[in-house]
Amino acid sequence: MRSTFKSWKFWLSIGVSAVALYLALRDVDFAEFIRAVTTAQAGWLIPAFVAFMIGLVVRALRWATLMGNSHLGITFHAMNIGYMLNMVLPFRVGEIGRAIVIGQRTAVSTATALSSIVVERLLDLAAVVLLFFIFAQFIPMDAALARAATISAGLVVVLIVAIGVVIWQSVRFERILSRLLAYFPRINAQRWLQRYRDFCAGFRLINSTQRFITVLITTIGIWAAQILVAYLTMAAFLPPHVDQAGLMLVAANLGGAAPSAPGGLGPVQLFARVALVVPFKLDPTRATALIFVWSLWQQLALIVLGMIGLVRIGLSLGQLRPAEA
Repeated sequence: MRSTFKSWKFWLSIGVSAVALYLALRDVDFAEFIRAVTTAQAGWLIPAFVAFMIGLVVRALRWATLMGNSHLGITFHAMNIGYMLNMVLPFRVGEIGRAIVIGQRTAVSTATALSSIVVERLLDLAAVVLLFFIFAQFIPMDAALARAATISAGLVVVLIVAIGVVIWQSVRFERILSRLLAYFPRINAQRWLQRYRDFCAGFRLINSTQRFITVLITTIGIWAAQILVAYLTMAAFLPPHVDQAGLMLVAANLGGAAPSAPGGLGPVQLFARVALVVPFKLDPTRATALIFVWSLWQQLALIVLGMIGLVRIGLSLGQLRPAEA
């Protein structure tokens, strides 16, 4: 971890989070912020938590399917351990951590688990962009933003087609990649070729119509559950609306892609705040209170679930030390 604190990437992430937090909080009335939190109808968080847990189970089912039907219980705990690490450590090391858990506790190799995680991330990216496009058709927003949503959706479609072609012609593309890498002797060609093979292997795990349908249905279920979590948490603070909850969720995920402190602190809240305040003209202070409670209770839940996962699987953080590399 000492090398982490010396890394320019670490300090860039901290800087991005600090700036984003400043922008998210600069015009907040903190007395009203505290009042909004303390007067919130906390009972709504109970069904929100139920929806949250359902979403995690469905997400674990999708990941298990992508890995060739690995043990669902171990997959669930490994996933939560990874999310816990992402909440407390920089550079999203939890993705590697959960792959290591799978490699240690199931018949699935760590490499296969990592390949499936790449597929997961691409599926979720496609879901976020397509949701952004859908909401842009119904929510009044800046023309440039609406155009960006349309272009992004088009790029996702192109990306999906391109991936399909690459997987279909993987041997031919590997030869092309090998020839290109030969022009750059300082690059470790074998490492990049192995990454390419792992990438293709991840998509080949969806090797049947039944598995493809399962992955598609679970992806829809995951994002439906997340929208429901946002909607129910919103009900504790404001009259809930599906379009507002959905756009808040999409914006938060886009913000989470930015380099930032663990858990996406700062960009997540800033992007979600803009999504509520700009198009819907919601009160900035109350919207900010909602966003911080919504994001932070889920992060706390993931930390607790990750700790439970470590106990249930019988691992310690020390055994996951390679994930910090």
